Amino acid sequence: MSTSRPFSYNTGSAVAGTTQSGDFAIGTPTVGFSASGLQWWNGPDEDLGYIIAQPVPGNTQPTPIPDVSASLGFFRSDALTSASYISLVNAIAGPSGSFNTTNAATSWLYDNGYWTSYPDGIAGSLVFNGTNQSLSISPGVTFGAGAFTVEGWFFNTSNFNSRGILGVPVSSNIGALNLYFANNTTITSDKNGGGGSFSYTMGSAITTNAWHYLIYNRNANGATAVYIDGVRCAATSSDALNYNTSTDTISRYYGGFWPGYWTNMRLTVGTAVYNSTSSTQSNPTAPLTVLANTKYLMLGAAVTTDSSGIQTVTNNNTVTQNSALVPF
Repeated sequence: MSTSRPFSYNTGSAVAGTTQSGDFAIGTPTVGFSASGLQWWNGPDEDLGYIIAQPVPGNTQPTPIPDVSASLGFFRSDALTSASYISLVNAIAGPSGSFNTTNAATSWLYDNGYWTSYPDGIAGSLVFNGTNQSLSISPGVTFGAGAFTVEGWFFNTSNFNSRGILGVPVSSNIGALNLYFANNTTITSDKNGGGGSFSYTMGSAITTNAWHYLIYNRNANGATAVYIDGVRCAATSSDALNYNTSTDTISRYYGGFWPGYWTNMRLTVGTAVYNSTSSTQSNPTAPLTVLANTKYLMLGAAVTTDSSGIQTVTNNNTVTQNSALVPF
């Protein structure tokens, strides 16, 4: 049995029961196709290749129905492979098409009003030089005395000695959370101003020039653990500190800057995304999403975008974005 879905060209309000992407409504309207007031078309069989939908605002797209045209059209790759998908996007893009990665190809499609069934990947990563680059976030994140999680993908291009993840190096807010790599086996947290600290030692050294996933998780009862690529630190801590002022800087703390890349960094406060008593966790296989208590989400598509909508992000000393170097 073939797999397909209905599409409509929709420049108005989103239609209940469908997903709105650009000028496309995708899916089955709750009120039914006729009651939606739009013209609907069934897309091609997605079991045979990846689908790309193209808007045709002039309603000039030929259809199989005589004397009936449409405001959208479709392409399909020859096979369900990344190579076939990239080849199709390069053909559609014409002179602009010299893509070597699926992320770059997909980004071009969405930037130019298309839609694709190709599975979502991470949009990109942010690049920090390790000497003077960071992001400021306002109002910042107050981690408080309860549950929270810091997580994200990182790629270190230098070393792990005194490398900042989060901190307050400029505002110096007394009571805020600092989080950093002390070396290639140890991640340290402290309450700014001498309020206490904890070190989490991994069982093996963390490698440079490779993607890794960090989880720093505190349960509501204070049980705190760090995981690298799903493997928990050698010993957990009981952290009852109240981080009662805001952490306002990404990729820097009072002792140093981050050298390399971050993407899909998410700060969640008020609930723990994970359970610190678990000995292992799973690395994510899709881009992170905003949760109920997410206070900052950096997806790597743009330097100053916070996908949680809470923080105003300032780029200090020209942090850049890279759409090619991503974990997947």
